[in-house]
Amino acid sequence: MRRHLSTAALPVAAVLLTACGAGPGAVVPAAGPTSQGPLLPPAEEVRLAAYGDSITQADGDVPAGELGAGSWLSTAATDGVVFAGGWARGGATTADMLAAAEPVDADVLVVLAGTNDPGAGLSGEQTAANIRALVDRVGVAQVVVSAVPPRDAAPEVAVATNEVLADLAEQAGWVFADPMAGVREGDRFAPGMSTDGLHPTGAGAAVIGSALRSTVLEVAAR
Repeated sequence: MRRHLSTAALPVAAVLLTACGAGPGAVVPAAGPTSQGPLLPPAEEVRLAAYGDSITQADGDVPAGELGAGSWLSTAATDGVVFAGGWARGGATTADMLAAAEPVDADVLVVLAGTNDPGAGLSGEQTAANIRALVDRVGVAQVVVSAVPPRDAAPEVAVATNEVLADLAEQAGWVFADPMAGVREGDRFAPGMSTDGLHPTGAGAAVIGSALRSTVLEVAAR
């Protein structure tokens, strides 16, 4: 069911052991509520912008503001977090996202991108450059770059992409988050967390969305 919101391998694991929430360039594990308990809804709504591919689009229509139940956004944009706009499409590369990018009035931007770049012949350098340009065009100051999900048939591809994304976030002073930790076992999807070794199940999408919601709230509270 769609919900319409009408609001105007190893290097990655090592990266995640660095400081969490210590300012620009920090790494947020994004694995859910902290040891201090669940994050409470903020006093004011946090406006979330998002750019992504099929993991974000799922069974909705993100450019139209329709969040499908199979999208992580349907879990992330709840309890004080509202979807403010963005773009997603199945199979989209970072070049596609950049071409579609427009300014969004939001507090935090989440970019979940890069999964499809290697298959389209885009290098890690091109992925990083496209995301930098996208962020500039969208114009949101607080940025979260998300790890991409596992690729069971070629796990090294996702691992290498996440290295690029983590390095980019560190260099740009953004937050790199790994919401995939809750759906991953080793370098592949955990049992029951994927439909095909590429996309999360509904339960997996909810795990990813809950983790990213926590990250968004942490970043917005700075």
